Amino acid sequence: MHRPNSTTILVANEQSFSRRIIRSVVTGLGRVAECRTGFEVIEQAEQLRPNLIILGYNLAGLDGLEVTQLLRRAQGGLQYTPIIMISGLPTRTAVLGAVTAGVHEYVARPFSMKTLRARAEAVLAMPRPFLRTRVYFGPIPRAKMVRSEVLGRVGESAMASMICGVHHGRADERQCPLGLNCLCKDYVRPTQQAEIVGL
Repeated sequence: MHRPNSTTILVANEQSFSRRIIRSVVTGLGRVAECRTGFEVIEQAEQLRPNLIILGYNLAGLDGLEVTQLLRRAQGGLQYTPIIMISGLPTRTAVLGAVTAGVHEYVARPFSMKTLRARAEAVLAMPRPFLRTRVYFGPIPRAKMVRSEVLGRVGESAMASMICGVHHGRADERQCPLGLNCLCKDYVRPTQQAEIVGL
């Protein structure tokens, strides 16, 4: 499903050294564009429509959380852009804050190049379904503990709707055009409406 020739990765970090390292990590996964500030991320994301954004938490103008929140409120498909956040804050509060904002992955520094590469490859190759509730819009967190922390009990009363990670329409394993290759099936029980399940 991932095609490097038609993939654009936007790398946002204030430090040119960090941008060079991240660029070297994702080389071969797609065309790489770079920017320094949070405002540049929004501007370039609108122009380039990247397939993946890798951004630092500390950005000038808008920080990584603010950028993520703005992108999740965007329109025209931009709101589904996968986001990997890199931060020097490995605390539980920081991770939950980033996940609540709508990031796909949170990578704490110092990180290995192998770890970041694996996360980027997974995000590009295996799109996760999105969930919309009254208080949250973003990819469904993979970790069961994080799901329960961020989402609580999600059901009809929370007006939850699952959105396919590939087609960006309502996620429904029973009617998915991907059939056996449906990427939402690990998150949806076909017998119940949009219920979050353990992986």
